[in-house]
Amino acid sequence: MNEGLQDRLEKFGLSLYMIRITLAASLSWLAVHGLYGDQYLYFAPLAAILITQGTVKASLEKGCYRLLGIVLGGAVSLIVGRFLDIGIVSLLLILLIGIGVATACRINVQAVSQVGVTSVLALTFYHDHYVVWRLAETLIGVLIALLINMIIVPPKGFDKVKGLALEGSLLLADSLSGLAAGGKAGEPASSTLKRSSALLAKSSSLQKELLYTLSHYPCRKEMHGLAEATAHLQKVHFYVQEIAEELSLLPAHYAASDRMNEVMAATADCIALYGARTLSKAEAGRPLTESARHARELQLSWFAELQGHCPLTAIRDLGAVFSHLNRVLDVIEQAGYAAVSAAALPARSEAARSIPLVNKGLSHKL
Repeated sequence: MNEGLQDRLEKFGLSLYMIRITLAASLSWLAVHGLYGDQYLYFAPLAAILITQGTVKASLEKGCYRLLGIVLGGAVSLIVGRFLDIGIVSLLLILLIGIGVATACRINVQAVSQVGVTSVLALTFYHDHYVVWRLAETLIGVLIALLINMIIVPPKGFDKVKGLALEGSLLLADSLSGLAAGGKAGEPASSTLKRSSALLAKSSSLQKELLYTLSHYPCRKEMHGLAEATAHLQKVHFYVQEIAEELSLLPAHYAASDRMNEVMAATADCIALYGARTLSKAEAGRPLTESARHARELQLSWFAELQGHCPLTAIRDLGAVFSHLNRVLDVIEQAGYAAVSAAALPARSEAARSIPLVNKGLSHKL
């Protein structure tokens, strides 16, 4: 679906969620009508409406819980119904057994409620094969709803999750460069760090959701690279968070010095450069390896200078900061090397395929 078309439809109340529910329910009704005729046509549309969620994963979970509740509730109703007449005693017994078993097995609360609903209705329609019909048609509704969720997805989903990861990487770089400048009162930097974590986590979650859709198939290779880049950035985020905690323990004249600020800024530039080169089409003027080497030289020179006029306790705490800064560069360099290797792989494969043709041509000439 086109993004502009979706925006125009939502102005008239035609949201993506509403379109999914309408199509899933209608197609479920048509499917059941074509297979079984006019009996119990409402089960499949009802299941499609109730299990359709914003994501494929959520719909799958809700559908599984619903089917599980129908199986358990229907089985208990059929067993009890064979020995007791329909009445308050049989109803009470069915609910106690069905919901009690579901609760004891630690089944999700959605499945537990479905056990109760199915138990009551199955007892009411005991002589009309209610459980079999309901299970079959609910399964049809669940399958059609899942298929609709896989096909009808928000437009440009891959670009959106990639943009979230890029924004998270830039905020991560900003938070690192602002740590030294903020010193102990680095509230803006800590806030930026939290926002970066939220964006990276959201991007990672949406990437997993895209894997369940059909729209991800054309960009599956890019999805793999995006997942790896996001994982690397989340690892970097962990080290930056450790740096923030260690800096809060240092005296201000160490944590907020000009040299420390320079070291932080150089390391942050490497994070921003990696994010820009990996998650966008922007051309970076300075190679990542050169920036990482420059940042590492600044780290070593400043740490060596500090050892000459710092007490041992300060050296100990500063060592933790510089250790994490070095790990940030290690992760960035490894991630950059992996990205370059992955990009060069198709070219090497093409060259390898061309070698036999070249050899064949030379052999004919010889």
